[in-house]
Amino acid sequence: KKPGADNVGSQQLQKCRKALSKNSILILGKNTIIKKVLKKQVSKKPGLKNIFPYVSGNIGFIFTKMNPLEVKEILSSNKIPAHAKVGQIAQSDVKIPSGPTGIAPDGTPFFQALNIPTKISRGQIEIQEEVKIISSGKPVQNSEVALLQKLNIIPFSYELEIKLIFDKDEYYDPSVLEISGEKIKSLFKKKIRELSYISKKIGYPIWGSLEHSVKTNVASFFSIGIAAGFKDFKKKNPESSGKKEKKEETFPPKEEYLEEAKTLENSSETGNLCLDLFEKK
Repeated sequence: KKPGADNVGSQQLQKCRKALSKNSILILGKNTIIKKVLKKQVSKKPGLKNIFPYVSGNIGFIFTKMNPLEVKEILSSNKIPAHAKVGQIAQSDVKIPSGPTGIAPDGTPFFQALNIPTKISRGQIEIQEEVKIISSGKPVQNSEVALLQKLNIIPFSYELEIKLIFDKDEYYDPSVLEISGEKIKSLFKKKIRELSYISKKIGYPIWGSLEHSVKTNVASFFSIGIAAGFKDFKKKNPESSGKKEKKEETFPPKEEYLEEAKTLENSSETGNLCLDLFEKK
């Protein structure tokens, strides 16, 4: 695993080393030396050549037997808050919330210079609406740092960030660590629905579309019968009083199967034809 170490201090690195010490080794070094070592090892492990584009800036290596998710959790747990510094590239947007600031009214010109709408309330300056003062990816200005210090806001946090995972001559992006079990389950269900839809369209039944296909076909059969005029489906239903009187019922009701046919998603061509017949009648 190759962590990015921008803005990470020595004390924070020491904490990460200690947390990883049981099953891992965290190493940082000069990029020229790292590239030199990698070049020597490429003949033994050709997959290492894919690491070269990532050897730039402040980077290091974590050699571990742990699951990548566990490593990520350890690095995230050692995240530390950080004040904004003039000239640094903002890692995220920074917004000032609305509400009282605790700053005396004589500080109003400072907010006016930054085009922040304020009012005086109960002897202090109150910001009237939320304002974004720093945009992600842009340099932080002197006035923005001064405002954050006045409001005692610590906008950023820094941690060792995994840039690449290399395992058994294979490498992959750390974004895979963001995929949760629920996300996999949701994606699996979505693909099953798509596969069922395709199977219906090409007329090749699969287990996932079986129940829906049966419902569609049953509704279509009844719809064809009713549309063709076969409405006297009768069944005998003796009463429970002891007398075996015959009670005739028309089955099924036209409206019930019309509604069923209408609500079936992606109904077959036969079902669509029957709906046209019903609507015309």
